[in-house]
Amino acid sequence: MRSFISIVLTIIMLLSFVACSGGSTDQPQDTTLSGDTTASKPQNDIVYEEDDLPDDLRFDGETVKFLIVKTGVHDLFAEELSSDIVNDSIYNRENFVEERLGVELEPMYIDPMTGGDFEKEVEKQHASDEDMYQLLGYSTFAFTRFVFINYFHDLYGVNYIDLEKPWWSQTFNNEAEIKDSLYVTTGSLSLSLARSMFAIFYNKSVADEYAASIPELGDLYGLVNSGDWTFDKFHELGSTIYEDNNGDTTADEEDRFGLGFSSGIGIDFFWSSFDINLLSPTDDGWFESDIPTEKLYTSLEKMNTLLFDTPGCFDAGYGDEKLDILSTMLAGDNLLFMNNTLDAIETTTLRNMQSDYGILPTPKFNEAQDNYYTYAHDSYTSFAIPKTNRNPDVAGAVLEAMASYAYRETEPAYLNTALKGKYMSDPQSRKMLDLVVDGFKVDAAWIYLETLGAEYPSEMRIAIHNGDTNFASKHATLERKMNLRLKAYLTGSSFD
Repeated sequence: MRSFISIVLTIIMLLSFVACSGGSTDQPQDTTLSGDTTASKPQNDIVYEEDDLPDDLRFDGETVKFLIVKTGVHDLFAEELSSDIVNDSIYNRENFVEERLGVELEPMYIDPMTGGDFEKEVEKQHASDEDMYQLLGYSTFAFTRFVFINYFHDLYGVNYIDLEKPWWSQTFNNEAEIKDSLYVTTGSLSLSLARSMFAIFYNKSVADEYAASIPELGDLYGLVNSGDWTFDKFHELGSTIYEDNNGDTTADEEDRFGLGFSSGIGIDFFWSSFDINLLSPTDDGWFESDIPTEKLYTSLEKMNTLLFDTPGCFDAGYGDEKLDILSTMLAGDNLLFMNNTLDAIETTTLRNMQSDYGILPTPKFNEAQDNYYTYAHDSYTSFAIPKTNRNPDVAGAVLEAMASYAYRETEPAYLNTALKGKYMSDPQSRKMLDLVVDGFKVDAAWIYLETLGAEYPSEMRIAIHNGDTNFASKHATLERKMNLRLKAYLTGSSFD
């Protein structure tokens, strides 16, 4: 258990929870975190719904072990209180859930840096049929393969989890559902979901320099609000901006560009942002290939033109770490636009940036598209309860309590205080950030990338990176492979 101070904080939160749960939920909840009197509260018109867990639900000190990967970024557990509001919310959440449910939460870390392997540990537990870990949290794209070998409980059959509540992503759940069952889920509990979302960052100083010759750069928020923020418009605004800063006649990261992309994961944004699905549900709860080929080919041509035929576009390269190069260029006034994930906001590079920057949603396919949609890099955490768990209802209650607390406290601390209040000075960019987060869109082919998706989208990314423009042939090969996977997993898997 935690220190005396943290226990006192937890008791205060418990008393506050009891008071709130007994009254109307029509009033906004106070999301200021215990022990932090400087935290800014969310907008007054936001109502944070309470969960429906029984007030007297207790599990007599039962230990719940949560298997996760050790990373440098706190997401699910924090070791101690600090001056960081997000860290402290995560720390206090553990205390709150322990006291509320009468459990002891025990994070069990797999450290890849010392040879740890999360997937092998899950396989080991399943093979031994021992109830070693009661909850699992892992990167979505690699996690979901266990669904098809019957490693997870159907969450719809677990008591205390209400998967229709706002702390669970309805977009994800709808796409992940198989045969009226759901084996993995995500939402507010996964801060990595928000951190992994792509957006367009722009350097305001660079935009001001070019606004005289490109007037629309003076009102980019207006373009978004009018619905005219399309990929073609985005390309038009930045495609001709290039300056050879170092005079070496070679386009490199020391020069200035209008557009900054990574030809690795940076390409992937278009699947969501252009509203392109690879798989659609069938009437019997399975999936079928349903790809709008004409739109797909047009999109792939747009990406190819951007990366290889646009003087104003800088390609940082293939690896995920190449996104850091774009942040450095933006901070150094060498980029107008960059496509990057929201966690770039938290880096010292952008925190120390001298010029102001703004945030925009990734652009739509065209004006006819109704909404702005957001792609999240598929390494964000999703959650499951292993079949070896002999009492899944306890794990269900813990997940629900952690997720609902995250929705009311931790997620607002991250989005409204850390990102909007601590790192972002522009009120309009804060509104744009809401568009980004609310626009999260995912396809079943991404959720089940290594199985049903047959790695179709990532293979297409590699093709673009390699300059392969024979899109029709590539699509035909990948779709055939995906259809074979769909048939094989339908006949070879058992869903109960």
